Amino acid sequence: MIAPSGRGIALLCINAVFCTLATTACTLRFVNNLSRAKKGLLPWGHFVITDSLVIGATILVNLNGAFRIVSILLGGVGWDIDRLTLDQVEWALKALFVEELAWTTSLCLLKFALIILYGRIFVSNTGKKYARWIQIIAIVAVSGLLIGSIIYYLTECTPLPAAWTPNLGDCQNQRAGWLGSGIANLITDVVIFSVPVVWLAVLQMSLHNKITVGIQLFLGAIVSIVSFTRIFFVVNVDPKNITGSVVTPDIFSCVELTMAIVFASVAGIAGKEAISTFVDRFIVSKSTNQHGGYRKGNARQSGPGSRELRMVDSFRMVNSSNWIKISTSIEHSEVSNSEEISKV
Repeated sequence: MIAPSGRGIALLCINAVFCTLATTACTLRFVNNLSRAKKGLLPWGHFVITDSLVIGATILVNLNGAFRIVSILLGGVGWDIDRLTLDQVEWALKALFVEELAWTTSLCLLKFALIILYGRIFVSNTGKKYARWIQIIAIVAVSGLLIGSIIYYLTECTPLPAAWTPNLGDCQNQRAGWLGSGIANLITDVVIFSVPVVWLAVLQMSLHNKITVGIQLFLGAIVSIVSFTRIFFVVNVDPKNITGSVVTPDIFSCVELTMAIVFASVAGIAGKEAISTFVDRFIVSKSTNQHGGYRKGNARQSGPGSRELRMVDSFRMVNSSNWIKISTSIEHSEVSNSEEISKV
């Protein structure tokens, strides 16, 4: 074990804080969605699939965090490589290798969960064939990112142990590989977070609800901004001094992944109500269009998403803080699509 450097201590603190945030958010999401599923407000199939993906991603986030600790305390990440022994460098490279695999897999699991969510909320209710194709393309793109990244990490060095054993074999241009993976990740982020905005424009919702959902989507897109920033630091990593130059990219990797889990979880637990209140007070009042929910006369109601909308109890906003149940009649259900997002 080696005493961590100042940069190593900073990475340890950031790692601990953000891993705790991600785990807490995932736990709250699970408890909230389990309660909704028991009450019939969330389909059990959707709950099992999406929450399993998010839980799996959170487990990998903590695995990533554990190996990050190993890389600092046993591998000396944060110190320049010329100050470390060969054993310490091997520990650092082994830990970073596992981090890369866990990070990519976790991020792709979250992307799959978001694609399934958007398919249930947006694709089913637009009635547009191209929307379903866009969802399929997004799934194929994320699958390609996951498979391609794993293949790259397992074949970047020949033999494989050369990835963590200096001077054992030959390795490809690692900086180019990291850059390619980062750009591919950013492209899938743009597809996943921007396409729902287009779908949102065609759904029959009040302006207030559209703005509320749009802000939620924007909060999720902040992860893409972190991902974009991370690329600039990745290209500056020096493979010959990886322990001394990897700290800043590792910080952004930690923040990007954990905040993706936090945004995916919090938006459906407490975020919607807070955003809705903000929009009501400062942008568009709910009273501007009380009947702006999903209307069957202007949009096709077919598919699982719309059946859920017709089956759940109807609520209307009568003031800024209280919802009063006014009808359980299928013919008069006015549940908005933004209310669907609060269920996940």
